[in-house]
Amino acid sequence: ARRDPDARVELEVAGLLPLGEGAAAVLVLREKGARTFLPLVVPRPEGGRGGELKGPGLLGEAISALGARVTEVEIERAEESRTSARVRLAQGTRTIELRGRPSESISLAVSARAPIVTTRRLLDESGLTPEDLAKAHQQAEEEGERL
Repeated sequence: ARRDPDARVELEVAGLLPLGEGAAAVLVLREKGARTFLPLVVPRPEGGRGGELKGPGLLGEAISALGARVTEVEIERAEESRTSARVRLAQGTRTIELRGRPSESISLAVSARAPIVTTRRLLDESGLTPEDLAKAHQQAEEEGERL
């Protein structure tokens, strides 16, 4: 059975892994109810202890002060650019859509307990299964033995 590449897939935050002493981290999202991971390299939260997402900050407070709420975040590309995610808001009967960085958008979704979604296509292109991770680990060990 062929899967619809445009089908929406719900994600959940699996963890935030620091990349050494640098200013970046890997935000790991997981397909809900499945074993496929979507890793995103994001800036490390200021003052964060490495394993935490920062809170919604000023943007979250502004959204709330304007009587709106985050209803959904959609990750469109597995890269940390200003237009890689869409944040959907509800303000009364009005729907508002903003573009943003995945790291900021996911923080807003987590604090609002709103769903995080992507397409099957992006998950198929950029996602990693446990088998993919085991294969990468095996290749790294083989390369280490050759050095």
